[in-house]
Amino acid sequence: MKNNEEIVNINFFKKVWYSITKFEKYPEMATDGLGRAVKYLIILSALVTVFMAIGSTLSMRNMVFQLSDYINNNIPEFSYENGEIQMDISEPIIIENVAYDGIDRIIINPLIGSDEEKIAFQQQNDANGITVYFFKNQIIIRTKLEGIEANVSPYTYQDFILSYVGEDVETFNKAQMIEFMRGSGMINFYFKYFVSAFLSFLIVDIFVTAIDALEIAVFGWLTTVITRIKIRFVAIYNMAIYALTLPTILNIIYIIINMFTNFTISYFQVAYITIAYIYLATVIFLLKDDLIKRMQEVEKIKKEQEKVKQEIEREDKKEKKEEPPVEPRKPVNPEKKEKEKGEADGEETNGSQAIT
Repeated sequence: MKNNEEIVNINFFKKVWYSITKFEKYPEMATDGLGRAVKYLIILSALVTVFMAIGSTLSMRNMVFQLSDYINNNIPEFSYENGEIQMDISEPIIIENVAYDGIDRIIINPLIGSDEEKIAFQQQNDANGITVYFFKNQIIIRTKLEGIEANVSPYTYQDFILSYVGEDVETFNKAQMIEFMRGSGMINFYFKYFVSAFLSFLIVDIFVTAIDALEIAVFGWLTTVITRIKIRFVAIYNMAIYALTLPTILNIIYIIINMFTNFTISYFQVAYITIAYIYLATVIFLLKDDLIKRMQEVEKIKKEQEKVKQEIEREDKKEKKEEPPVEPRKPVNPEKKEKEKGEADGEETNGSQAIT
């Protein structure tokens, strides 16, 4: 009971330390329950997701700066007023190589205003992937996959600006837009993007980490079969979650490095799973050694008990030999006893008479 109370009071950071440095703590933490292990997994996933969301936000910021450079160098002068874009061009501008991974193409065509013209233009420029159309009075995000009907999401400029900027901007021109994209006015946009990325990444990472822990637990169960040690699969799964601690920290470091460099590790996921399995296998072999030691101690105790028992038996035999034999009492004949009593009474009577 005392050990269980100690485990319940272990905070998250102590569990991180135990998971990395103290293999002997794994069985105790495993008995802490699946619920606490899953809670630990969620916190680990949240930590990873924070850095993933930061990295994604920094990538978005770089993309916005690259987009501002592209607009500055390649897009003609334009102005925005009364919810419409005015641009002095004679044909649409198509941008194929978009720096942001979530967008495949950007098409700018402020020459079109009616819904019929927009539909016809989209059909003419039909392509798989995500295409963002900037029309005169509307932004349309069109997503199409092979063999699936395209999904169209329309936005007015006013709603788009209000949603991402946080305020209603009535008028601006090219220079003002570039200045805004590179300035502090985009903080609200980056914050909303970070929150959105964090929530989406968190759900995915919890699911992926839980699957990784299950995969490691299966390998751990096979190890217990080979080593002939019986451990409940739930306990193995709990230990697999804690075994993911060091790989998760390495993953965070890897994400931070990727924020500032293009350094990549080709088989990082394989190393991620391998390190966790090594931790779990080490714990299982330690449990096996501990079980063997306990069995050896039990055997020693049994042998000592057997020696004590034999010693007691020898002492009992020795005491029996040293005691003198006891002669059995002869049975008394009732008739003879009565006769002897009568003779004794006769002698007493004769003696009395003689005195008289």
